[in-house]
Amino acid sequence: MIIVTGGTGLLGSHLLYELANQPGKVVALKRPSSDLEEVRRIFSYYSDEAEELFERIVWVNLDLLNRVDLEHVLHDADRIYHCAAVVSFQPGDRKQMISYNVQSTANVVDSCMAAGVKKLVHVSSSSAIGRPPEGMLADETRIWARSKFSSGYSVSKFKSEMEVWRGIEEGLNAVIVNPTIILGAGFWNRGSSSMFNRIYKGLRYSTTGVTGYVGVQDVVNTMIHLMNSDISGERFILNSENHSFLDIFRMIRGALWQYGSRPRNRRHFKTFSQGTLKWLAKLDVFAELFTGKRSITRDQVISAFAEVRFSNEKIRKATGMEFTPIIEVIDAVAAQFVKDQQGY
Repeated sequence: MIIVTGGTGLLGSHLLYELANQPGKVVALKRPSSDLEEVRRIFSYYSDEAEELFERIVWVNLDLLNRVDLEHVLHDADRIYHCAAVVSFQPGDRKQMISYNVQSTANVVDSCMAAGVKKLVHVSSSSAIGRPPEGMLADETRIWARSKFSSGYSVSKFKSEMEVWRGIEEGLNAVIVNPTIILGAGFWNRGSSSMFNRIYKGLRYSTTGVTGYVGVQDVVNTMIHLMNSDISGERFILNSENHSFLDIFRMIRGALWQYGSRPRNRRHFKTFSQGTLKWLAKLDVFAELFTGKRSITRDQVISAFAEVRFSNEKIRKATGMEFTPIIEVIDAVAAQFVKDQQGY
């Protein structure tokens, strides 16, 4: 039996589709309030038999902070993909996010060992990779170090990794993957996929930050490959290419035009300076006093201008796998976005 946590997110949904096409029982853990319609939509992108495949997934309501219930569910499990995590850059969510992500991972690790699970694949993040000196690529040897610039999310992912390493030291068979920004179809109103929706609606501004990008299918395929391999006690950066936000935005807009969509911003993207965005962030803090909402946060400002380029050499050497060029990933995602907008 295979267990998947975080199956109602972008990565988890695409992973579940692939697992539903393979032999064996697949159990997805979710919160009682989780909406499964987006998962159904993901399945429909790939198959005319989407509903039949979706019905193969056994959904179980479970709070990952409840270790007793978690151990009970994992009792007959052979393998577990741990994709679940809270993602937020809101200052008010920082403490709770760190607590949840770390404790839920600790519970998964402990429950795997108690239940005798054969292997765990843990999804971390490139934000848990230490930054290299200027001009060098970040790789798996870079040790993350907390600083005043560390986002709450990066803190939570680093500490979560530490729980997995603890389990490995105690004999757990586990592998960690650190994807860069994952691009994939679906979930158009949140996460990385919202870039397509925002650009379609007329996003006009960008920043000069640089980071890595990878297609969701590449991440899924690599995770399954690692799960079925003899590789253990390692972590791998999953990255296709490094690009600036400005370049990615231009590629997305170009792909939308190619498929007949007409983004409302038909001019060049304007770039913010870091000083301007910091000033806007301060105004946003003031607005929060009245609206209770905050759109631009300090963590987002830092991320928007950071320049970190990632290496994929280790995973390529370990598995022989190659990554899909990002322009091809964006092309496929844009095609699906346009279809969804047109109601196909």
